[in-house]
Amino acid sequence: MRAVVLRGFGEAPKLEEVERPAHAPSGHALVEVKSAGVCYRDLLVTQGKFPRARLPVVLGHEYSGRVLEVNGESDIEEGDLITGLIHTICDSCEYCLTQRENLCANKRAYGETVDGTFSEVAVVDLKSSVKVPEGVSPEAASIASCVVGMLLYGIRDVGEANRGDRVLVTGAGGGVGIHAVQVARAIGCKVIAVTRSESKAEEIRRVGAHEVIVGSAFSDEVRKLWNGVDIAVECVGEPTFNESMRSLRVGGRIVLIGNVTVGTFPLPLGLVILKGLSVRGVVGSTLANLREALEMMARGEVRPVVRTLRLEEFGQAFEALKSGSALGRFVLRP
Repeated sequence: MRAVVLRGFGEAPKLEEVERPAHAPSGHALVEVKSAGVCYRDLLVTQGKFPRARLPVVLGHEYSGRVLEVNGESDIEEGDLITGLIHTICDSCEYCLTQRENLCANKRAYGETVDGTFSEVAVVDLKSSVKVPEGVSPEAASIASCVVGMLLYGIRDVGEANRGDRVLVTGAGGGVGIHAVQVARAIGCKVIAVTRSESKAEEIRRVGAHEVIVGSAFSDEVRKLWNGVDIAVECVGEPTFNESMRSLRVGGRIVLIGNVTVGTFPLPLGLVILKGLSVRGVVGSTLANLREALEMMARGEVRPVVRTLRLEEFGQAFEALKSGSALGRFVLRP
Protein backbone atom coordinates (compact mmCIF):
# COMPACT_ATOMS: atom_id res chain seq x y z
CA MET A 1 0.00 0.00 0.00
CA ARG A 2 1.00 3.64 -0.33
CA ALA A 3 1.92 5.76 2.69
CA VAL A 4 3.74 9.02 3.47
CA VAL A 5 6.84 8.02 5.42
CA LEU A 6 9.33 10.14 7.39
CA ARG A 7 12.75 8.50 7.72
CA GLY A 8 14.82 11.31 9.19
CA PHE A 9 14.22 14.61 11.01
CA GLY A 10 14.87 17.51 8.69
CA GLU A 11 14.31 15.31 5.66
CA ALA A 12 11.38 15.55 3.29
CA PRO A 13 8.81 12.77 3.83
CA LYS A 14 8.17 10.57 0.81
CA LEU A 15 5.30 8.60 -0.64
CA GLU A 16 6.38 4.97 -0.45
CA GLU A 17 5.09 1.46 -0.95
CA VAL A 18 4.94 -0.16 2.48
CA GLU A 19 3.59 -3.43 3.80
CA ARG A 20 -0.16 -3.36 4.39
CA PRO A 21 -1.21 -4.42 7.90
CA ALA A 22 -2.53 -7.96 7.61
CA HIS A 23 -4.85 -7.86 10.62
CA ALA A 24 -6.01 -5.57 13.40
CA PRO A 25 -4.11 -6.18 16.65
CA SER A 26 -6.09 -6.84 19.81
CA GLY A 27 -8.07 -3.77 20.86
CA HIS A 28 -7.72 -2.14 17.46
CA ALA A 29 -9.52 -1.73 14.15
CA LEU A 30 -8.15 -1.89 10.64
CA VAL A 31 -9.55 0.94 8.53
CA GLU A 32 -9.48 1.98 4.90
CA VAL A 33 -8.57 5.65 5.25
CA LYS A 34 -11.11 7.90 3.53
CA SER A 35 -9.71 11.28 4.59
CA ALA A 36 -6.68 12.43 6.58
CA GLY A 37 -6.32 16.00 7.81
CA VAL A 38 -2.97 17.79 7.50
CA CYS A 39 -1.97 19.61 10.68
CA TYR A 40 0.88 22.06 11.37
CA ARG A 41 1.98 19.52 13.97
CA ASP A 42 2.75 17.07 11.13
CA LEU A 43 5.14 19.65 9.72
CA LEU A 44 6.78 20.15 13.12
CA VAL A 45 7.30 16.39 13.41
CA THR A 46 9.31 16.39 10.17
CA GLN A 47 11.45 19.21 11.57
CA GLY A 48 12.34 17.21 14.69
CA LYS A 49 10.28 19.37 17.06
CA PHE A 50 8.79 16.20 18.54
CA PRO A 51 12.02 14.28 19.18
CA ARG A 52 10.26 11.33 20.84
CA ALA A 53 8.81 10.39 17.46
CA ARG A 54 10.18 7.05 16.37
CA LEU A 55 11.61 6.71 12.90
CA PRO A 56 10.72 5.64 10.33
CA VAL A 57 7.07 6.55 10.87
CA VAL A 58 4.00 6.95 8.71
CA LEU A 59 2.86 10.54 9.27
CA GLY A 60 -0.65 11.82 10.02
CA HIS A 61 -2.92 11.82 13.06
CA GLU A 62 -6.29 13.09 11.79
CA TYR A 63 -8.50 10.60 9.99
CA SER A 64 -11.78 9.11 9.03
CA GLY A 65 -11.97 5.58 7.69
CA ARG A 66 -14.20 2.66 6.77
CA VAL A 67 -13.70 -0.28 9.12
CA LEU A 68 -12.26 -3.39 7.50
CA GLU A 69 -11.73 -5.49 10.62
CA VAL A 70 -12.43 -5.22 14.36
CA ASN A 71 -10.43 -7.09 16.99
CA GLY A 72 -11.98 -6.47 20.39
CA GLU A 73 -15.20 -5.62 22.19
CA SER A 74 -16.76 -2.46 20.79
CA ASP A 75 -19.95 -1.08 19.30
CA ILE A 76 -17.90 -0.40 16.18
CA GLU A 77 -18.48 -2.92 13.41
CA GLU A 78 -17.04 -3.75 10.02
CA GLY A 79 -18.30 -1.28 7.42
CA ASP A 80 -18.75 1.62 9.86
CA LEU A 81 -17.27 5.01 9.05
CA ILE A 82 -15.27 6.04 12.10
CA THR A 83 -12.95 8.74 13.35
CA GLY A 84 -11.08 9.14 16.60
CA LEU A 85 -8.73 10.98 18.88
CA ILE A 86 -5.24 11.71 17.58
CA HIS A 87 -3.71 9.10 19.85
CA THR A 88 -4.38 5.81 21.57
CA ILE A 89 -5.64 5.81 25.16
CA CYS A 90 -5.10 3.36 28.02
CA ASP A 91 -8.59 3.70 29.54
CA SER A 92 -7.13 3.06 33.00
CA CYS A 93 -5.04 6.05 34.12
CA GLU A 94 -6.45 8.83 36.33
CA TYR A 95 -7.10 11.02 33.29
CA CYS A 96 -8.95 8.40 31.25
CA LEU A 97 -11.00 7.40 34.28
CA THR A 98 -12.16 11.01 34.68
CA GLN A 99 -13.02 11.49 30.99
CA ARG A 100 -9.91 13.58 30.31
CA GLU A 101 -8.62 11.27 27.61
CA ASN A 102 -6.68 14.08 25.92
CA LEU A 103 -4.28 13.95 28.88
CA CYS A 104 -3.91 10.13 28.97
CA ALA A 105 -0.68 9.29 30.77
CA ASN A 106 0.03 6.36 28.44
CA LYS A 107 -1.13 7.70 25.09
CA ARG A 108 0.72 6.96 21.87
CA ALA A 109 0.42 9.58 19.18
CA TYR A 110 -0.42 8.61 15.61
CA GLY A 111 2.22 9.80 13.19
CA GLU A 112 4.80 10.09 15.98
CA THR A 113 5.15 7.12 18.30
CA VAL A 114 2.97 4.79 16.21
CA ASP A 115 2.28 4.77 12.48
CA GLY A 116 -0.26 7.33 11.42
CA THR A 117 -2.97 7.88 8.87
CA PHE A 118 -1.32 9.28 5.72
CA SER A 119 -1.82 5.85 4.18
CA GLU A 120 -4.36 3.75 2.35
CA VAL A 121 -4.97 1.50 5.37
CA ALA A 122 -4.30 2.30 9.04
CA VAL A 123 -4.51 0.63 12.44
CA VAL A 124 -6.46 2.64 15.04
CA ASP A 125 -7.29 2.17 18.70
CA LEU A 126 -10.87 1.06 19.31
CA LYS A 127 -11.01 2.80 22.70
CA SER A 128 -10.30 6.22 21.17
CA SER A 129 -12.55 5.77 18.11
CA VAL A 130 -16.21 6.70 17.53
CA LYS A 131 -18.78 6.20 14.78
CA VAL A 132 -19.41 9.08 12.40
CA PRO A 133 -23.09 10.14 12.41
CA GLU A 134 -25.20 10.55 9.30
CA GLY A 135 -24.76 13.86 7.56
CA VAL A 136 -21.04 14.21 8.30
CA SER A 137 -18.71 13.71 5.34
CA PRO A 138 -15.43 11.78 5.64
CA GLU A 139 -13.56 15.06 5.09
CA ALA A 140 -15.42 16.77 7.94
CA ALA A 141 -15.07 13.75 10.22
CA SER A 142 -11.31 13.67 9.75
CA ILE A 143 -10.93 17.09 11.42
CA ALA A 144 -13.51 16.51 14.15
CA SER A 145 -11.00 15.68 16.89
CA CYS A 146 -7.86 17.73 16.28
CA VAL A 147 -9.74 20.82 15.12
CA VAL A 148 -13.41 21.18 16.09
CA GLY A 149 -13.33 18.99 19.20
CA MET A 150 -10.10 20.59 20.38
CA LEU A 151 -11.64 24.04 19.92
CA LEU A 152 -14.71 23.07 21.93
CA TYR A 153 -12.41 21.87 24.69
CA GLY A 154 -10.23 24.96 24.48
CA ILE A 155 -12.77 27.75 24.10
CA ARG A 156 -15.65 26.46 26.21
CA ASP A 157 -14.14 24.02 28.70
CA VAL A 158 -10.68 25.51 29.30
CA GLY A 159 -11.44 29.12 28.37
CA GLU A 160 -14.82 29.07 30.17
CA ALA A 161 -16.50 30.98 27.35
CA ASN A 162 -20.09 32.00 27.91
CA ARG A 163 -22.76 33.37 25.60
CA GLY A 164 -22.05 37.03 24.94
CA ASP A 165 -18.31 36.86 25.70
CA ARG A 166 -16.00 38.71 23.35
CA VAL A 167 -13.48 36.40 21.72
CA LEU A 168 -10.36 37.19 19.68
CA VAL A 169 -9.03 34.58 17.23
CA THR A 170 -5.51 34.90 15.80
CA GLY A 171 -4.44 33.12 12.63
CA ALA A 172 -8.11 33.17 11.71
CA GLY A 173 -7.59 32.11 8.09
CA GLY A 174 -5.72 28.93 8.98
CA GLY A 175 -6.99 25.41 9.49
CA VAL A 176 -7.61 25.91 13.20
CA GLY A 177 -8.45 29.61 13.26
CA ILE A 178 -11.23 29.57 10.68
CA HIS A 179 -12.99 26.85 12.65
CA ALA A 180 -12.34 28.66 15.96
CA VAL A 181 -14.42 31.53 14.60
CA GLN A 182 -17.30 29.13 13.96
CA VAL A 183 -17.05 27.28 17.28
CA ALA A 184 -17.00 30.54 19.24
CA ARG A 185 -20.05 31.76 17.28
CA ALA A 186 -21.85 28.47 17.95
CA ILE A 187 -21.26 28.94 21.69
CA GLY A 188 -22.85 32.38 21.39
CA CYS A 189 -19.76 34.59 21.54
CA LYS A 190 -18.95 37.74 19.60
CA VAL A 191 -15.83 37.16 17.50
CA ILE A 192 -13.10 39.46 16.31
CA ALA A 193 -10.68 37.71 13.96
CA VAL A 194 -7.11 38.55 13.01
CA THR A 195 -5.32 37.53 9.82
CA ARG A 196 -2.19 38.68 8.00
CA SER A 197 -3.83 38.11 4.63
CA GLU A 198 -6.34 40.49 3.07
CA SER A 199 -7.28 37.73 0.63
CA LYS A 200 -8.62 35.60 3.51
CA ALA A 201 -10.63 38.34 5.19
CA GLU A 202 -13.85 37.90 3.23
CA GLU A 203 -14.02 34.15 3.87
CA ILE A 204 -13.39 34.75 7.57
CA ARG A 205 -16.32 37.17 7.62
CA ARG A 206 -18.46 34.69 5.70
CA VAL A 207 -17.98 31.94 8.29
CA GLY A 208 -19.10 34.24 11.09
CA ALA A 209 -16.56 36.77 12.36
CA HIS A 210 -18.21 39.97 13.53
CA GLU A 211 -15.03 41.96 12.89
CA VAL A 212 -11.85 41.16 10.94
CA ILE A 213 -8.51 42.91 11.43
CA VAL A 214 -5.79 42.46 8.82
CA GLY A 215 -2.26 42.88 10.16
CA SER A 216 0.15 41.84 12.91
CA ALA A 217 -0.36 44.83 15.24
CA PHE A 218 -3.98 44.58 16.34
CA SER A 219 -4.35 45.23 20.08
CA ASP A 220 -5.03 48.97 19.69
CA GLU A 221 -7.73 48.22 17.12
CA VAL A 222 -9.29 45.55 19.35
CA ARG A 223 -9.49 47.94 22.28
CA LYS A 224 -10.86 50.68 20.01
CA LEU A 225 -13.59 48.43 18.58
CA TRP A 226 -14.64 46.50 21.68
CA ASN A 227 -12.68 47.90 24.62
CA GLY A 228 -10.81 44.58 24.71
CA VAL A 229 -11.87 40.92 24.75
CA ASP A 230 -12.63 38.34 27.40
CA ILE A 231 -10.79 35.49 25.65
CA ALA A 232 -7.98 35.38 23.12
CA VAL A 233 -7.80 32.11 21.18
CA GLU A 234 -4.12 32.05 20.31
CA CYS A 235 -3.65 29.85 17.24
CA VAL A 236 -0.29 31.34 16.20
CA GLY A 237 1.69 31.53 19.43
CA GLU A 238 4.86 33.52 20.04
CA PRO A 239 4.56 35.90 17.03
CA THR A 240 1.15 37.27 18.13
CA PHE A 241 1.17 36.50 21.85
CA ASN A 242 2.05 40.01 23.03
CA GLU A 243 -0.71 41.61 20.95
CA SER A 244 -3.22 39.02 22.16
CA MET A 245 -2.31 39.66 25.79
CA ARG A 246 -2.65 43.41 25.35
CA SER A 247 -6.06 42.89 23.73
CA LEU A 248 -7.51 41.35 26.91
CA ARG A 249 -9.85 43.05 29.29
CA VAL A 250 -9.33 42.81 33.04
CA GLY A 251 -9.72 39.17 34.06
CA GLY A 252 -9.18 37.98 30.49
CA ARG A 253 -7.88 34.58 29.44
CA ILE A 254 -5.51 33.48 26.70
CA VAL A 255 -6.37 30.03 25.37
CA LEU A 256 -3.07 28.84 23.91
CA ILE A 257 -3.67 26.36 21.10
CA GLY A 258 -0.80 26.82 18.64
CA ASN A 259 2.83 27.95 18.58
CA VAL A 260 4.00 27.78 14.98
CA THR A 261 7.55 29.00 15.63
CA VAL A 262 8.07 26.79 18.69
CA GLY A 263 9.42 30.03 20.17
CA THR A 264 9.30 31.49 23.68
CA PHE A 265 7.74 34.68 24.98
CA PRO A 266 8.88 36.85 27.90
CA LEU A 267 5.70 37.00 29.96
CA PRO A 268 5.03 40.53 31.33
CA LEU A 269 4.33 39.45 34.88
CA GLY A 270 3.22 42.88 36.07
CA LEU A 271 0.55 43.06 33.39
CA VAL A 272 -0.65 39.56 34.22
CA ILE A 273 -0.91 40.40 37.92
CA LEU A 274 -2.44 43.86 37.67
CA LYS A 275 -5.09 42.85 35.12
CA GLY A 276 -5.75 39.42 36.64
CA LEU A 277 -4.97 37.62 33.40
CA SER A 278 -4.44 33.89 32.86
CA VAL A 279 -2.79 31.75 30.20
CA ARG A 280 -4.33 28.31 29.68
CA GLY A 281 -2.80 25.62 27.51
CA VAL A 282 -4.91 23.35 25.32
CA VAL A 283 -3.99 19.90 24.07
CA GLY A 284 -6.29 17.65 22.06
CA SER A 285 -9.92 16.82 22.77
CA THR A 286 -11.81 14.35 24.88
CA LEU A 287 -14.12 11.67 23.52
CA ALA A 288 -17.08 13.76 24.69
CA ASN A 289 -15.71 16.77 22.79
CA LEU A 290 -15.23 14.63 19.69
CA ARG A 291 -18.80 13.31 19.74
CA GLU A 292 -20.20 16.79 20.27
CA ALA A 293 -18.06 18.18 17.44
CA LEU A 294 -19.47 15.57 15.07
CA GLU A 295 -23.02 16.44 16.11
CA MET A 296 -22.35 20.16 15.63
CA MET A 297 -21.16 19.48 12.09
CA ALA A 298 -24.15 17.21 11.43
CA ARG A 299 -26.44 20.09 12.45
CA GLY A 300 -24.52 22.57 10.31
CA GLU A 301 -23.39 24.70 13.25
CA VAL A 302 -19.80 24.27 12.10
CA ARG A 303 -19.15 23.98 8.36
CA PRO A 304 -15.68 22.61 7.65
CA VAL A 305 -13.48 24.72 5.42
CA VAL A 306 -11.31 22.10 3.72
CA ARG A 307 -9.43 21.58 0.51
CA THR A 308 -9.03 17.98 -0.61
CA LEU A 309 -5.81 16.73 -2.20
CA ARG A 310 -4.74 13.29 -3.35
CA LEU A 311 -2.35 11.43 -1.06
CA GLU A 312 0.53 11.98 -3.47
CA GLU A 313 -0.07 15.75 -3.30
CA PHE A 314 0.78 15.95 0.41
CA GLY A 315 3.80 18.12 -0.42
CA GLN A 316 1.51 20.91 -1.62
CA ALA A 317 -0.19 20.99 1.75
CA PHE A 318 3.13 21.11 3.61
CA GLU A 319 4.39 23.98 1.45
CA ALA A 320 1.20 25.95 2.01
CA LEU A 321 1.54 25.47 5.77
CA LYS A 322 5.13 26.69 5.65
CA SER A 323 4.20 29.82 3.71
CA GLY A 324 1.03 30.56 5.65
CA SER A 325 -0.98 30.70 2.42
CA ALA A 326 -3.42 27.93 3.35
CA LEU A 327 -7.07 28.91 3.81
CA GLY A 328 -8.75 26.39 6.07
CA ARG A 329 -7.62 22.79 6.44
CA PHE A 330 -6.02 20.50 3.86
CA VAL A 331 -7.21 16.90 3.85
CA LEU A 332 -5.70 14.02 1.92
CA ARG A 333 -7.71 11.39 0.11
CA PRO A 334 -5.71 8.14 -0.33
